[in-house]
Amino acid sequence: MEVEVKQDREKSEAELKIAVRGEELAPYIKRAAEKLSREKGLKGFRPGKAPVNVVVEAFGEQRLLNEAGEKAVPHFFVQAVLDNNIDAIARPSITVDKLGREEGLAFTAKVAVLPEVTLGDVNAITVEKKVINVSDEDVEKELNFLAKTRSNYLPVARPAQKGDTVTVDFKVLMGGAVMEGGESKNHPVHLGEGHFVFGFEENLIGIKAGEAREFDMEFPEDFAKKALRGKKAHAKVLAHEVQKQVVPEINDELARKLGKFKDLAALKYALKSNLIREKEHKERDRWRGELAEKLVGVAQFTHIHDVLIDKEIDRMIEELRQMLTWQQKTLEEYLATKGKKLEEVRAGMRKSAERSVKVGLALRAFSTQQNIEVAEAEITEKVDDYLKRFASPEKANRKIDAGELKENISFMLRNQKALERLEEMATVKTSN
Repeated sequence: MEVEVKQDREKSEAELKIAVRGEELAPYIKRAAEKLSREKGLKGFRPGKAPVNVVVEAFGEQRLLNEAGEKAVPHFFVQAVLDNNIDAIARPSITVDKLGREEGLAFTAKVAVLPEVTLGDVNAITVEKKVINVSDEDVEKELNFLAKTRSNYLPVARPAQKGDTVTVDFKVLMGGAVMEGGESKNHPVHLGEGHFVFGFEENLIGIKAGEAREFDMEFPEDFAKKALRGKKAHAKVLAHEVQKQVVPEINDELARKLGKFKDLAALKYALKSNLIREKEHKERDRWRGELAEKLVGVAQFTHIHDVLIDKEIDRMIEELRQMLTWQQKTLEEYLATKGKKLEEVRAGMRKSAERSVKVGLALRAFSTQQNIEVAEAEITEKVDDYLKRFASPEKANRKIDAGELKENISFMLRNQKALERLEEMATVKTSN
């Protein structure tokens, strides 16, 4: 096989002219003949055993060559890419220039490639780490939140106040008809939490059990669903019950109920430790993100092909889809709520995607420069940990692509190691 490579740095594309001799193509011709003779039995020959010349007579020269070319072209393209260290990032466009049993195969492949990255002075990078502080007020805030999670709700005969929970039947009408999602029965409304359209909770202040009310509302101009912004609606409400929230006293008894804590002091210590840990993780993620951004700042890139950016947008869309699934929503419902088309969402992600691609390319170049490698055992351990979240291997196979998972984990671990090395080389200052 002979290969001629032309690189177009401005477009981040490569053109490979690949020539394969007849004897190199012969095994593919033979396998194509075997396949065709299996598909249609030829008189006098066992399936798959007819000679090439017999197959040509039965199916035609062109059919045989096309069958052989379908297997030969991808094989020789991949071999050429590997032999010439071409960082291909997409399927190539192929033009077959010659294909024959005697003359062999010649084709031209054009493919998008990774851009070249030139790193500047990494040692000149400076980042700041913030000192982590957790105050008594922070701990008290967590304590109050935990206490509220153990609240009791007691029915009261008085009118509803802010902070109460009112159980209601309601209908919200627009143009005389109940709007989509505008009707519910025995629905708890927590007054003062702002989960409903402005005006709904406010109009329930003072309501009593058994009382019916009607009132007008107006959807705010920044409402999530564009079609409802500024629109007026009419609500009909029937209250069934008013409940008062009773928050337990914060003391040793509550601490023991919340876990294996001897007393309130032990609970406070655990909360403070957890808060410190959370803040440390957030701060580490923040300044490592800053490190990566500053690495991009000292790097130069040739043209970044749209294929890379579109792939990153695909990943971001899939991540959004997964997040919505956890919220029991679909991407289509999300788009309807935002009043946007998928193309608009993708366009809005483009700048962020390009930045992510640059970070990935810069870290890849830095990893290569520093000879950073990830051991196969490390990848396997992380893959196994990830797969434990599935009930069975069969469910895991249905949900994920094993090869893609391994590649993503390898990418993540390499970047993590690169950031650790970058931290050692950069100047890290501490600030409050």
